[in-house]
Amino acid sequence: MANTITSQIVTVNTSVQIAPTPSQLQQSGAIVSTGGTTLAANAYQYCGNLAAVTALLSAPLALTSLAWASGTVTATSTAALVLATGQTFTTTISGAVPAAYNGTFTATVTGTDTFTYPLAVNPGLETAPGSYLPNDAAFVNDAATDFFAQGQTVGVYVLELGPQSTAAAGITALGTFITDASPQVFYSYLIPKSWDAGSSVALNTLAATYDSPSGQTYFVVTTTQANITAYAGTKSVIALVPSPTAGSTEEQAAPVLYNISVNNPGPTAILQPMQYRYLYGSITPWAQQGNSAAQNAILTAYGNMVLSGAEGGIATACLFKGTTMDGTQFSEWYGIDYCQTNFHQAIAAEIIQGSNQQPPLLFNQNGINTLLAIAENEGSDAVKYGCASVVTITAVPYATYIAENPTLYGQGIYNGLSATVISQKGFLTVTFNLGAFFIP
Repeated sequence: MANTITSQIVTVNTSVQIAPTPSQLQQSGAIVSTGGTTLAANAYQYCGNLAAVTALLSAPLALTSLAWASGTVTATSTAALVLATGQTFTTTISGAVPAAYNGTFTATVTGTDTFTYPLAVNPGLETAPGSYLPNDAAFVNDAATDFFAQGQTVGVYVLELGPQSTAAAGITALGTFITDASPQVFYSYLIPKSWDAGSSVALNTLAATYDSPSGQTYFVVTTTQANITAYAGTKSVIALVPSPTAGSTEEQAAPVLYNISVNNPGPTAILQPMQYRYLYGSITPWAQQGNSAAQNAILTAYGNMVLSGAEGGIATACLFKGTTMDGTQFSEWYGIDYCQTNFHQAIAAEIIQGSNQQPPLLFNQNGINTLLAIAENEGSDAVKYGCASVVTITAVPYATYIAENPTLYGQGIYNGLSATVISQKGFLTVTFNLGAFFIP
């Protein structure tokens, strides 16, 4: 890390963000939309309940016709679709007559103003075409419905990237948003499931940008057994394969986003593993019978799925197996991120407050001892709260540091404090420099 004078007091690893509190960063999850809301491009809004999300959705657009043939309905819109031919999106048809045309479907764009969706039984001749929700509006609504079915301890953000002509364009837009956002805005992103089809490699390329131990950015992806290998080894991806019998309105990855955001480690809230978390609402688990080969393949690839808790006599659906695509329990990485965020914030606060106290915090051995004690206290709390099993803090003594780094001492830069964190279950050991501290 380059040692340059900036307005920032503390930098952790390669991070250049102003440290938020864990509740601000690690509880910030966003549903990603590409044209499904009335928000401007690159705008986002916090929603504390489902009604707040619904109020943001784009209005339904009118259809001019619906025609059924061989198990497929061709719909014609009064407006251009923006999306490219072959791209899929989730939509809801309403107000059509016969009513059997109505419902939520995965649609495929077939032209500038036409799309198709599957419907096994012929509803009969259409006499009123009704309307449809534009790209991503149904996805955002369904995702928010399943998110808030888990509870309302935390809310969710809706991030609008603006209409995108392809999934690849949406992925590029999200990457640009994350890069341009300073300080970091969101900890986790729920990705439109249409991005997985044909664009999983591009999505994984974006996610891999945040694959380091200090990445602190996660992508919750809906995928398939066939596509899951595209994300192999990527620490920043949490991939879920929905059950084959899941309803068209189910967004089974949304409860995962909730369970990431709801963590808030403390004295009475010890960090829990992600595996076996209860999932509520209209979430259809995988059937055990006849699916063992597919389930084993997905879990072996470190994918996640919804299964019944019936083996333990529990009726509630559960998340299996709570891993990121590098095979690590997500709670392990969450704990590492918690440590980094808290170290950063606590040390920055001490430097600011110490500069305004008597005696002031200065760049001497007493000052270094003070920062060391602050870091050790944060490390002790991290262990108590289940975010780590062991935290060891070391500090280069003042005399040694200034002898070896006279120029940095003159600039008020001290980067001799480091932490070694052994994760919750002991499977990860991460050592990181606690920063370049600008000390008076």
